[in-house]
Amino acid sequence: MTTPTPMKHALSQQGKTPSQSQHGAVATPPVSTPFSAAHAASAFSPHAHGPRSSPQQVKKSPATTLGGHPSVPAVNFDSPSAAAALSALNMGSLDSSLSGFLGRTSEDERAKRLDAMIDILSQRKGLVSEAGLERLAKRLGLEVFWDAPVGNETKKSLIIAGAALELSIDFQKDIVQSLSLNFPESAEIVSKHAAAAGDILLKDLQLEDGQLPLTKSLAGFADNFERLAILDKLSQNPGLNLYEAVAGVYESLLRLHHWEIQKLREEPAFAGKRDFEIECLALCTRSGRPTMNARHKTGLSLDYWKQGRNFKSETPEQTADMIENSKTWSLLIGCTSLNPENPVSPVRVSDKWISVDVERMPLPDELGPIVDWLDPPPTYLPTPEDEKANPGVLLHASRLPEAVFQAIFDPPIHISADLWDKIRQLGVGVADSSPDKLTTFDNLVLPQASNTGNLKSSDQANAEARTTVCHKKIPNFPHPNESEEVRIMNHMNTLYVYEPVYGKTLTELTFSHPQHLVMMLPHLRQYVFLSVLLENSFKEDASTNITFGSTKTSPPAGDDSGATLLATRTKTNMDEFSGFMQQSAADAIKQENSAAEQAAKTADKSPDLNIDVTLTILPVPRLQVVFPFNASKTANILLEIRENGHVHVEAQNVLDESNMMGKNGRARRVEDIGLVLESLEDIGKWANFLVTRWAQ
Repeated sequence: MTTPTPMKHALSQQGKTPSQSQHGAVATPPVSTPFSAAHAASAFSPHAHGPRSSPQQVKKSPATTLGGHPSVPAVNFDSPSAAAALSALNMGSLDSSLSGFLGRTSEDERAKRLDAMIDILSQRKGLVSEAGLERLAKRLGLEVFWDAPVGNETKKSLIIAGAALELSIDFQKDIVQSLSLNFPESAEIVSKHAAAAGDILLKDLQLEDGQLPLTKSLAGFADNFERLAILDKLSQNPGLNLYEAVAGVYESLLRLHHWEIQKLREEPAFAGKRDFEIECLALCTRSGRPTMNARHKTGLSLDYWKQGRNFKSETPEQTADMIENSKTWSLLIGCTSLNPENPVSPVRVSDKWISVDVERMPLPDELGPIVDWLDPPPTYLPTPEDEKANPGVLLHASRLPEAVFQAIFDPPIHISADLWDKIRQLGVGVADSSPDKLTTFDNLVLPQASNTGNLKSSDQANAEARTTVCHKKIPNFPHPNESEEVRIMNHMNTLYVYEPVYGKTLTELTFSHPQHLVMMLPHLRQYVFLSVLLENSFKEDASTNITFGSTKTSPPAGDDSGATLLATRTKTNMDEFSGFMQQSAADAIKQENSAAEQAAKTADKSPDLNIDVTLTILPVPRLQVVFPFNASKTANILLEIRENGHVHVEAQNVLDESNMMGKNGRARRVEDIGLVLESLEDIGKWANFLVTRWAQ
C-alpha cells in the first residue's frame, strides 16, 4: 500500500517534517500531524478588500438651491438671511444633517459606481495588438522597449523584461509572427520549461484559421502571462528567484509522483493495469500529479481529480483519450505577497522538500511506507548595497523574502465549514471572499433558483430544511445479449436536506510546505466528488424547483429510479458492470440519439421513476437513497462519501440470495454498488443501472 490518505491517520502515514529553523522568522507549523488542534492557526486573514475611498471627492455646494417654476427664483439656503430664518424656526440643525446625509450618499454612490466601472474595465483585456501588449506589460510593472526594423524590413519586436524574465514578441503589420521566452539568470530546472511556456503564450496570440485581427482577444495571453509576471515582480535580482522556488516544488512533487506510481505497480491488485490507468489512479488516490505548463496554463499545477476516472471503453486508446481530455481539478501553484497576519512562513528556494529516496523507515508505531519529507533551510536575501555602505547598519543582518507560496483552486471547490476550519489548523492561510455571508454547503452546490420570488431571506432560508426536485430523461440499461431496446426513462429526483450545514468555497490559500497540500488532497477529492454527484443528479436543463420549510417530513417511501451515462449494449460475456464499462463512447452517443428520437413515442407509456435522496454532511457526508427496485421491494441504500471520493456502502437491501449471482455466473458484491456509483458519477444513472440489471 502506498501513501495512506485518511487525514486522521496522517501522522503515521506521512511522517514528520523536521521543525523549521527559526532565525527570527515565522516558524513553519509542524506538518506531521494534520488537522491537530495543537496546530491551529493563530490568525486568519480574510481575502476581502476593505473600504476604498473614491478618487473623486464630492464638494459641498456653496449654495443648495431649490428649483421651481421659472418665474419663481431659487431659494438660497446658504445665504445669511436664509440662515437667520432657519435659525428662528430651529431648522439649522436639520439643514446641517440633511446636507451631510446627501453629501455622504452622493459620495458613496459615486464610489460604488466608480469601483463597478473599474472592475468591468479590468476584466476586459482588449485585443491582440502592438499597443495592447505594450499596455499589458506596463500594467504588470515590466520594462518595455521596441526593437525597430532595419532597412526595408517590416518586422518589429517588442521586448518585455523583468528581474528574471525576458519575452520577445515579433510583429509584422500588427500581427504576431513569433515569440521567444527566456529566463536568463535562472537555473536549469527553470530554463528547461521556458520553451513549453513560450508555446502556450504564442498560441494565445496567434490568429486561428479564418480569424481576423480585430477579433483576437488578449484575455488568454493576459491570464497566462500574468502568472509568470507575478513571480518576476516578487523576485529580486540578485538573491531571490521565485521561478526557481516554484520549479523546486515541482521537482520534489514529481519525485514523489514517480515513487507512488512504482509502488502502485508493485501491488498485486493493480497487476496488468496500463500506464494511463496507473497514472490516473495515482492522480486521484495518492499525492496528485504535478505538471508544468500543461492544459494550456503556464506554470506549475498539481492535478488531484479527474472526471470519469474509472471510465472504460472498447479500446485502451479510446479510454486513454477520454481520461486525458476529461475535466481536471488542479491547484495552480505560484507565489504572492507575504501577509504579516498570516501564519505562513516566507517562501524558500529549494528542490529538497523530499529526500532523494522519497521513502524512510517507519517508526514502531507507524505503518509503512512513509514519505520522507524534508524541511529546507530558510532563504535569506543579500544585504542591499546602500545598507552595506552605511556604517550604522549591521552588515550581517539577515532578511527573509516578503513572499509566500500560493495555491489557487482551479476550479474553486465547495466544502463544509467544518473542513474549512480543519484546513486552517494546518497552518495555511485560507482566503475567504465572503467572510460575513452564511451559506449552506448544498446551497453552494445547488444555488436556489432566481425565479422563485417567494423565497425567504438568504440567512433564514439557509437555516431551514430544503427540498430540491429535478426532472430528467435518461436512457435505460438494456441487459447484454438481450433484445430489449434502449428507451427513455422519465426521472424525478428529489434531494432532502433536513439539517443544513454551512459551507465555504475554497478559491486560494497560502502555504509553507508542499506537504500541506498533499495532506489536504483526500478531503478535497471527497467534496469534489460529492459536489459533482449532486450537480449531475439534481441540476436539470430547464429549471429546478426548490422549496424551503421548517417542518420535517419523511420522504415518500415508494419512489421509482433509473440511471445511465452510456446506454450502449455490450457484446461481451463479461459481468454486467464490467461489460457496461467496456462500451464505446461513440456508440453510446449514437444510441442515446436514437433513444431520444423514440422519446415522444414512449413518454406516455413509460412510468415516472422517482429517486429520493437525503443528504447529511456531519460527521461524514452521507446519502440515503430510496427508489422502487422491483415489484416486491423498495431499495433503501445508505452511502458514505469518504476520502478520495470512495463510496462506502453502509447499508443496503438490493442484494440478497435471490440476485447475488449475476446472469453471467459472476457473484455480485455489496462493494460493487459503490463502484458503479463512482464510475457513473450520477445517482439517477446509477439507480437505473441497478434496476435494469440487478432487479430481475
